[in-house]
Amino acid sequence: MASLCNDRNGNRRILFVDGSGNRKCIRLGKTDKRTAEVVLRHVENLLGSRLAGVAPPKDTATWIAGISPELRSKLAKAGLIEGQPGMPTVADYAQQYLQRQTHIKPASLLAICQAVENLKEYFGQRPLDSISRGDCEDFKRWLLTEARRRAGKGKGLSPATAGKRIEYSACIFKDAVDRQLIPRNPFAGVRRPKATNPERQVYVPAEVIERVIDYMPDPEWKLLVSMARYMGLRVPSEAFSLTWDCVNWDSRLLRVPSPKTERVGKPFRIAPIPPQVWTHLDRVWQQAPQGSKWVFERLRQRDSMTQANRGFWKALNLRKGFQTYLTKAGIRPWPKLWQALRASAATDLATRLPGHVVSAMLGHTQKVAEAHYLMVTEEHYRAVTGLPPTEGAAGGANCGAAGAQNAAQQSSATIGKIVKLAPQPPADFTLMPTVAERKSLLHKDLAGELGFEPRLADPESAVLPLHHSPNSAWSLNGLPEPAPWAGATVRDSQ
Repeated sequence: MASLCNDRNGNRRILFVDGSGNRKCIRLGKTDKRTAEVVLRHVENLLGSRLAGVAPPKDTATWIAGISPELRSKLAKAGLIEGQPGMPTVADYAQQYLQRQTHIKPASLLAICQAVENLKEYFGQRPLDSISRGDCEDFKRWLLTEARRRAGKGKGLSPATAGKRIEYSACIFKDAVDRQLIPRNPFAGVRRPKATNPERQVYVPAEVIERVIDYMPDPEWKLLVSMARYMGLRVPSEAFSLTWDCVNWDSRLLRVPSPKTERVGKPFRIAPIPPQVWTHLDRVWQQAPQGSKWVFERLRQRDSMTQANRGFWKALNLRKGFQTYLTKAGIRPWPKLWQALRASAATDLATRLPGHVVSAMLGHTQKVAEAHYLMVTEEHYRAVTGLPPTEGAAGGANCGAAGAQNAAQQSSATIGKIVKLAPQPPADFTLMPTVAERKSLLHKDLAGELGFEPRLADPESAVLPLHHSPNSAWSLNGLPEPAPWAGATVRDSQ
């Protein structure tokens, strides 16, 4: 179908006849015979595909994606492939992609914008189809070592931040593949840097939190910290989205709005209110002004709430206030103040409940919990070896006055050592029972027990959905009731 010809001056060319009977020529210049034969084979594949009206073989399509722009232009001129005049540059296409993201929340849009700026700075005006897998690997190394030097920082981005920038960059190039601008995504095989840092994972014992709470004069601060530690609420997004109609006072359940998971079809979840949180919640309710809507009414009264209402929750600086109370209690602040409390809550609950139940209560997947939240503590080893729990261990289930007293007695050992502290397992919970017992949210024997399980009027007929669609009402007996919080008892304002 096609033939390879050698000229007297050493140049090589490929001759063939197209479907219309016209003779075509592709000049290869001075190239070796083996390379010319490879081009000849793919030219024959392209010609056969054109005549048959089918897509070229996969190996030929892959070969086309890696050839030089000059050879691509010759193949297009010969009518073997479609011409791609005006291939957009990386900078131009990344900006076009950013302008199309009108459905994304402002905070997420800002993160994509940062990735776009990195692509512009590194690749600039290079054509979109000229980026190879090796270029993307170089881009990753640049993010980790030099991306912040222009800002005067002197080093690259953290592995977690660089990983997110690579993820967004891969989405941009995938969009170009979907629009048939490029045949493959060069970021497809680029591995993201490890996002988790075990050295920054800290388990915060319950008695430490109780000690800090004792130094907090504000009931709203007490409630905020207890919800973060015992219920694993995301602070500030979930906590500051709570309204009083989210509380089911009869069943001690809380409907937790979740701005983070709203985009994946889970705008809220149902979580039980443990006794440690219930005490502070009731006190805040008693002191709430008449007609107040938000649970954290006073803490929300700050200028940064304007940005938070637009989705920029990081504008709320609660870290400084928390650090002030930690200093008063004589405790050195630990890394990732609020996330460490959520991780500690997840670790305590995972010791007592099945993984799918914990994930439903805290609003994350089991995979995310294992990667970012769950920790191995000293009490886990002691439970397997048969050794008794450490003295004063109270965990996340029972940490009242006794836990606070133990923390006060051990203050000298606590200061400056809030890293990898031993957990405190539940006082009324046996980690390794000698006789198996049935434990179910629906079993009648648990109807009178207190703890994270709610008290149900008719446990055998009740179904407790921890996730449900926003358009369906929910009640303890399974029957639909009026929104926004079916089955809740309304407590009159003072």
